[in-house]
Amino acid sequence: MLKVGSIEDDGEDYAIHREFYGQGMIFKDEDAYRNHKDQPCYAPETSDAVYTGNDFLEMCNCQEEFADELFEEVDWQHPETLMEDWFVNNEWVRCEKCGRLINYGDGCNDKKCPSCGWEVKADE
Repeated sequence: MLKVGSIEDDGEDYAIHREFYGQGMIFKDEDAYRNHKDQPCYAPETSDAVYTGNDFLEMCNCQEEFADELFEEVDWQHPETLMEDWFVNNEWVRCEKCGRLINYGDGCNDKKCPSCGWEVKADE
């Protein structure tokens, strides 16, 4: 499993030791993400923010497949920033009917919400 950098918890704060990966200096721990959802698994470049697997799940409406994709793809930025890029570029859309995430892929992937059947309009 992927592990980039390390992190130490002194009970109050985290000491983040970043290493270069992808496009920046980060901490990323796939084992913590997959098997210990309450432990730190990601820290972006130039930030003191630390994310757990539960944070990724919460950002993605508890939709595990989206949380997995988001965790796998972040390589320097905050996960919220990458998500926003995907929304702006219509890679992901949010169902207007039930609020679930849809892997729209700018029209190349899911065109209907797998939960409620709402159809994504081409101009969205």
